[in-house]
Amino acid sequence: MKKTIHIHNILPATIASRKSIGLLSQEINLDSHSSVIFDFADIDFISRAFADELIHFIADNCISAEFKNANSIVNEMLVVVQKNKKKRDSSFHHIAITPFLDQKEFTKFLSMI
Repeated sequence: MKKTIHIHNILPATIASRKSIGLLSQEINLDSHSSVIFDFADIDFISRAFADELIHFIADNCISAEFKNANSIVNEMLVVVQKNKKKRDSSFHHIAITPFLDQKEFTKFLSMI
């Protein structure tokens, strides 16, 4: 059974925060609805951060999602984020960490930069 989430009933017309997903997730009972229609009627704008968080939320919860009534701005943001998600390399990046025994050693290191 598909459940329709009318986003304008939960969030403002301009959505700019990743945290907004928390409000949406409260409306979705993941046990009984694996298929959700996200209705973007009356939503003027979504940020890239919100779109990214929404796409991750959908993937992480194995939701079969459909987007409905998205204007061109909202639709483009969703398309861009979905394309970039497919291109991402899921491998970990290794970051060099330099340990210092004391402040003097750290200061010496900084002086060489």
